[in-house]
Amino acid sequence: MPHHGTFALEIGDQLLRTCVETETILKNTLTPVTESLVYHVFTSSGHDAADKHGLDGTMSSLREKDAALLKALFAAEGQWVTLRKLAKAADITESAIERHLAPYVEAGYPLEFHPLGGVILHEPPDIWSAEEILGRCPPPARKHPAVPKWDPVLLAETASTNNVARLQGRKGARAGLVVAASRQTSGRGRLGRAWESPSSGGLYVSILLRPDLAMSEAGRLTILSSVAMVDAVETIIGERPQIKWPNDLMLSGRKLGGLLIETEPKGGRVAFAVAGIGINVRQEAGDFSSEVRRLATSLRIAKGQLYRRADVLVALLEALGRRLARPFDEAREAWISAGSVTLGQRVTLTTTRGRKHGQAVGLDESGALLLRDAEGEIEAITAGDMQAC
Repeated sequence: MPHHGTFALEIGDQLLRTCVETETILKNTLTPVTESLVYHVFTSSGHDAADKHGLDGTMSSLREKDAALLKALFAAEGQWVTLRKLAKAADITESAIERHLAPYVEAGYPLEFHPLGGVILHEPPDIWSAEEILGRCPPPARKHPAVPKWDPVLLAETASTNNVARLQGRKGARAGLVVAASRQTSGRGRLGRAWESPSSGGLYVSILLRPDLAMSEAGRLTILSSVAMVDAVETIIGERPQIKWPNDLMLSGRKLGGLLIETEPKGGRVAFAVAGIGINVRQEAGDFSSEVRRLATSLRIAKGQLYRRADVLVALLEALGRRLARPFDEAREAWISAGSVTLGQRVTLTTTRGRKHGQAVGLDESGALLLRDAEGEIEAITAGDMQAC
């Protein structure tokens, strides 16, 4: 009996566009993309309903059943799970479980089937699937208008995850689209600067949001997203990094990650925003260019351990959901407590209106940095480059 299979996203965002724009039903294949990381989502074969990734953000019941299986197995934390429990979790028959899980075994998930009935997930390597992310990041128990249902799309390679997410945002994709890639060929940071994103161990992800904000309040998204990054890293390593205004994540004095928020306006409001996030996870010093090496770090370098990028992404989405559901003032206070790299320091800011000197003293209601000059006047700065005096 044929079973559903997987396809690897090997040609970047072109494959995503084909899938989204034409609702193409992709055939059964499974191809590892790299030695260390497999990206795949599931499509239908031998089932009544095809799994399509549509602009309306709907997901087939097949995809959700697989996500439910993986959720139960990850939640067991290396313990055996009975077939009865798995079948109930995914609303399938016990006899269908092995068929549903077969592609994940092929992809590299260390699943073991007990002859007397049961499945165990051993410690997984640095692989992931859209279904894993779905299963481990379920919708909040209480719906909140600001917290979307996450809809991950995983790419082997693309020019820029932000470009993919922006394209889908313009085409009407719902909030919650999560575009992650193993490698970006044209990753960028603020002011069009290049962002190094080889396939050697970083998390590169862009998240589509549709916040109910005026454009004058768009700076809040930088604060919310950067604090979510701090929360996520703390979940993974038990240590809280710091934030350097406006968008750098710092650990032990070196740059661990960065953030790029891109917004599109409509009638003075934010039509949609894309939060582009990069976190260095598994890189060694030699993976960075000589120019970046002296400034950057990774979780591996800082803690001497290897972490799964899927675990970091799950922690990030959970943290962002929590922050979006809470009042902005809470995120602002968390940013202030994590922003000791910036606040209280005498700094020079290079903005589009020239250089400004003063002391960074706080954030305003819109998320702008408050700078007090030598005369005691306080100005709100929404964008710029900062250097310590």
